[in-house]
Amino acid sequence: MNSLKKIVYWLILPLVGLCVILILFGRQWVLSYLAPPEIFVMADAPVAPQYSNAYFWVAHPDKNDTADLVPKALDTSKDLAQKAVDVFFIHSTGFVGPGGWNSTMENKNSEAQSIEYMLSSMASIFNGCCNIYAPHYREANIQAFMPDKFTVGTQALDLAYQDVEKAFAYYLQHFNQGRPFVIVGHSQGTTHALRLLEQKIDNTSLYQQLVAAYVVGYWLPKDKFKRGFQRIQPCAEANQTGCIVSFDTYGQGGELDAKVPHWYPTGWESSQLEDGTTKPTLCVNPLSWTMTTDKIPSTAHLGAMPVEFKRTPIDMLLAINPGFIFQELPALTPELTGAQCLSDGRLEVMQQDDNAFSNHLSLPNKSYHVLDYSLFYGNIRENAMLRVTQFMTSNQASQTAQ
Repeated sequence: MNSLKKIVYWLILPLVGLCVILILFGRQWVLSYLAPPEIFVMADAPVAPQYSNAYFWVAHPDKNDTADLVPKALDTSKDLAQKAVDVFFIHSTGFVGPGGWNSTMENKNSEAQSIEYMLSSMASIFNGCCNIYAPHYREANIQAFMPDKFTVGTQALDLAYQDVEKAFAYYLQHFNQGRPFVIVGHSQGTTHALRLLEQKIDNTSLYQQLVAAYVVGYWLPKDKFKRGFQRIQPCAEANQTGCIVSFDTYGQGGELDAKVPHWYPTGWESSQLEDGTTKPTLCVNPLSWTMTTDKIPSTAHLGAMPVEFKRTPIDMLLAINPGFIFQELPALTPELTGAQCLSDGRLEVMQQDDNAFSNHLSLPNKSYHVLDYSLFYGNIRENAMLRVTQFMTSNQASQTAQ
């Protein structure tokens, strides 16, 4: 009996010790394990994607992908029968490490599961109006956005943007055929979408094809419209075209993130000013499609979609894709929340607790980052169809007048 007790004791003791170590040092160990190298070395970057290969399009009209799904019981009678407009969708950050500064884009890695979530909860919103094209790209590691990694992190973002720009050029040459398009991004995708809009669309002939841009979940400084964009302006009305929609969602009492990188023609800058304040941020309310600070009630909310995030912390630590494929989308939940653009640029919503729309990340700043699109699924879907219809009608009227 004593021998058995000793065996149990020596089995349990290391486990208890491991638990104590994880409690005391777990967070530091995880961050160290996932961290990319101290410097960015271009020679160590993953092989560039070749957009002639269908693998490097995570969504494409000729592929059967999650962006094609429609929520249960959704009335699709107002969907546009003729998809005469495209969406170029740039997905968020899924790559959290371990590894280098940029994703290898392998389907076996955990970020592939994140892309599946993004296509289902974000890109699918636009299948009522548009053909959806979404490139696979060497997205930057999430730590590229950490203030203490600004210089090396922006090098990783530059590499990721090169892929996005290359994908857009391939899309224009081989798929677009002169059709109007909508640019859609979220988080890191928004970072690249804004740069693409500014460098390749804003003051070029392509601006005539731009229906609108939905660039969400990334603190868009208002000074971009003075120091960068020449023609593109914020969207101030629901049916305005050639403009930008941007918002970033927080619960009551949330706090806007202060230090994130933004690209300007003069180079990368932090959103935090030298005096410690944050640059004024654009907010277009997805319940009113205006920039006012009016509080819009939940009666204007057309439905949120509770898509479950299937990637676990263990999947991320082990860099494993659990392989879950969305076969269907749940029904929308209407009148879930009101929304208000605050003076600092936050879009404030009713705090969601213990339901499908809770922020499972439990971030102290009360950010609903991963839910920016899905919280307003119904409103964005309807608005995208409205802007497309307005664009096509205006173009037809213009051509008739000529």
